[in-house]
Amino acid sequence: MKWIFSLATVGGFIGFIVYLNSVPPSSGPQQPPTAKESVQTPATKTAKPEEKKPGFRFYEMLPESEVIPPKVEEYTPGPTKQDFDYLVQSGSFRSKEDAERQRAQIAFQGLRAGVQRIELDSGSVWYRVNVGPFNTRSQMSSAIDKLVSINIQPLIRKVPKQG
Repeated sequence: MKWIFSLATVGGFIGFIVYLNSVPPSSGPQQPPTAKESVQTPATKTAKPEEKKPGFRFYEMLPESEVIPPKVEEYTPGPTKQDFDYLVQSGSFRSKEDAERQRAQIAFQGLRAGVQRIELDSGSVWYRVNVGPFNTRSQMSSAIDKLVSINIQPLIRKVPKQG
């Protein structure tokens, strides 16, 4: 344990030395000028340094520029006309009993579910458990949240509206 701490300390010290070498020298306190320097630069010390003005033209440009936003049609929230409903498939089973068991589990969550019998071209029969249909995406999302809370990963389908 002591040797790990020692290695970490040595590594930190080496890192600190590398960091100090990579830092550029600062314009901190300077040494007083030598006699040779003071004799050569008396004229420059008596002259007034020029004041630098900021190089920003923002205050000049702002009054000159005018931004005109494009005309955009106003958004009015309301019911949208969609020609489909959302149907959430929560499972597909070979036995009707398994499908009914999941339908009952979903009913305990306060959702309306149904079992649909499907015959495939191969002759096999499957039982789908469907929740819905839902008119809006928000209703569907609420149902999906409830299904996920009971460890069911649903499949979302869009079906044409009836009637």
